[in-house]
Amino acid sequence: MNETEFSYRIRQALDEGAERVDYTVSLRLEKARRAALERSVAGKLSPLWVPALQVAPASGAAVMGADGQGPGWMLRFGLAVPLLALVLGIVGIKQLQSDRMIAEVADLDFSVLLDDTPIETYAHKGFEVLLRAEQQSGQ
Repeated sequence: MNETEFSYRIRQALDEGAERVDYTVSLRLEKARRAALERSVAGKLSPLWVPALQVAPASGAAVMGADGQGPGWMLRFGLAVPLLALVLGIVGIKQLQSDRMIAEVADLDFSVLLDDTPIETYAHKGFEVLLRAEQQSGQ
């Protein structure tokens, strides 16, 4: 016996049982069904639509202002902190790269000033590789 035949037999048995139910029992079941449907519809909440950058906690007081109208300090602060962190991170990375480039140029200038090597040597493409290899071996 497959699922379709099994479900068909169950439906037949339930239909036959429903035909034998007393009228008063059927009426009470119908009233109970309607009452349950009314409670179900009344108990349903409408969907809560929240803008993308707004937080919806269980209690609205934490995010809303004291008057409950506009965004509170927590929401404004919560949006400003990530933006401030991003700006500080970008400025810090830029400063670190700038310091590193200045240190490399200073090392090259210092090497040129202290050495008796002709200037043409420093213009050669392989000189920078040689200089970096010496710096790495010295560290």
